[in-house]
Amino acid sequence: MLTKQELGKCGEEIATKYLKENSYQIVQRNYRCRFGEIDIIAYKDNYLIFVEVKTKQNDKFGSPQAEVDFKKQRKLQQLALYYITQNQEQNVDLRFDVIGIVYRGESDYKISHLENAFLV
Repeated sequence: MLTKQELGKCGEEIATKYLKENSYQIVQRNYRCRFGEIDIIAYKDNYLIFVEVKTKQNDKFGSPQAEVDFKKQRKLQQLALYYITQNQEQNVDLRFDVIGIVYRGESDYKISHLENAFLV
């Protein structure tokens, strides 16, 4: 059985591969600052997209995406605004996506991608 950290890392690897296969340009992974961490930052179709990845081993008690509550959304918004300021991103549209992964093994997982999951 994987630890929570190992499970999260597996989920982020799967999500990154999935995004690349769907024409997303990965800008950065695991962006950290004093406010916290953003799992994946990517570009697609003139959007700067901040992606939160949630991975669980089953969905008996709700989907992985359901773990991105209002408090987590606010934190991600704060992180995104800090990133934009620090990196002088201008004239870009922002989007927040959530990727939920139910992971049962290396080749046994289910991905659910919720685009534009919440607004700024």
